[in-house]
Amino acid sequence: MNAFPTRCLVACLFFAICAGPSWAAKKNKNKGQKSPADRIQKKLAAADLPSDTLAKANKVVAENAPKLKEAQAKVDGVLTAEQRSAKRQAQKDAKTSGKKRKEAQAAIAAALKLTDEQKTKLATAESELKSAQAALTRDLRGVLSPDQMAKVGLKTKKKKA
Repeated sequence: MNAFPTRCLVACLFFAICAGPSWAAKKNKNKGQKSPADRIQKKLAAADLPSDTLAKANKVVAENAPKLKEAQAKVDGVLTAEQRSAKRQAQKDAKTSGKKRKEAQAAIAAALKLTDEQKTKLATAESELKSAQAALTRDLRGVLSPDQMAKVGLKTKKKKA
């Protein structure tokens, strides 16, 4: 009779040891990835804006969040995991070596080793992402003053002289 509880305990422990890591992997799958809208909302919260303005700005961000997320997903979907890691490494190398913007972009493009098909898909996806970001900035400009935009850390239009 004592063997049955012992076997049940061993079976439960075995199951916990085998299944535990897979549950943890699913739980932390998107841990490092944040939505572009989340980053902007964090900047808005840290900017010390009036509560009514902050509420309006958060509403604008929430309205534009699905477009931004979709556009970012398209950009991320073009590259393979190996290319993403090569891109990250090339970005780190360019930053540590102090390369200028164009030199850094050239080094990153060389590290990616994109096919012609990937180049066209990436260009299309990046243009969609830029237009979604521009729409968000335009909408925020309607809610925030230029000083508030500067506090948030978003670009404002420079007037040509």
